[in-house]
Amino acid sequence: MTNLLHINGGECLLIFKSKLIKLDFFMNGIVVANNYAELSLSDKDQVLNLLQENGRALEFANQQLRTDKELVLCAVRQKGRALKFAGPELKSNFECVLAAVTQNGKALEYASDELKSNVDIVIAAVSNNGSALIFAADELQSNSSVVLAAVAQNGGALKFAAENLRGDYALVLAAVKLKGRALEFSSNELRAEKEIVLAAVKENDWAFAHASDELRADKDFVLQVVSLKGRALEFASDELKADPEVILTAAIEYEWAFDHAAIELISNRDFILAAVKLHGLALEYASEDLRSDREIVLAAVKQNAEALIYAGSDLRADRELRLNAKLGN
Repeated sequence: MTNLLHINGGECLLIFKSKLIKLDFFMNGIVVANNYAELSLSDKDQVLNLLQENGRALEFANQQLRTDKELVLCAVRQKGRALKFAGPELKSNFECVLAAVTQNGKALEYASDELKSNVDIVIAAVSNNGSALIFAADELQSNSSVVLAAVAQNGGALKFAAENLRGDYALVLAAVKLKGRALEFSSNELRAEKEIVLAAVKENDWAFAHASDELRADKDFVLQVVSLKGRALEFASDELKADPEVILTAAIEYEWAFDHAAIELISNRDFILAAVKLHGLALEYASEDLRSDREIVLAAVKQNAEALIYAGSDLRADRELRLNAKLGN
């Protein structure tokens, strides 16, 4: 049986008849077969040297060497998930498992059930990779300290928390303050809580996508949200995207808010005039008629001279407008 274990761009390992052949790669992918060394998979010193280059090579060591603590520690410190190939007794060894999950949190998958219930091991794992929470024992998925450590590393880890914690007001509030998008995995009831949603949006404007429909349609609340994070406007209700006050409030904080304005607003003169006074380049979003409105175009170029490129063809040559654009530069 032949197995190929790639180490890096310059060499590979070929496992053949219980021997490990080390080959060197050269330019254009050519393998030079006359430059190799045969390494015995039952020789501890040779395997130790190999593991220092690639911990995954533990897979090809003989069964006796997979139970050698020194070798396994060397392997998992280099590649945490090599714990998969360790002997059963070392998957229950605190030192080996801690080294593995510290290097790669997802190595927790291969730990013994006993160590999946160990708080220190699991916190080390989720601090490296929050998603490792999925491999923790059920009782630790209900442990608020463990879940907070996981969410701090990866907001999405909240989805692996026990259901009671995903509905726990204090924990979810703490979680979204660390990672706003953790809101996605909270209970439906908490997605309708203004304090929690606002905290989530403060940390990450995209979190507003996971707020309840009611909050995304609540004008007073949406005004509060977009004044903090204008980009959150994208997730407001369609009705509020047609509200000039909401769009202009968002645009104060986020220039590209006009991307999300309802189509009917492009022909609303009062709205477009207010928009170009905020951001002259918002003239781009105006209807064709309003791009030829001299007052609007003048306001736009006073705010940003480059807005003249969006003016109607009849105004682009206007002397006063060109002068204002020049003065703006």
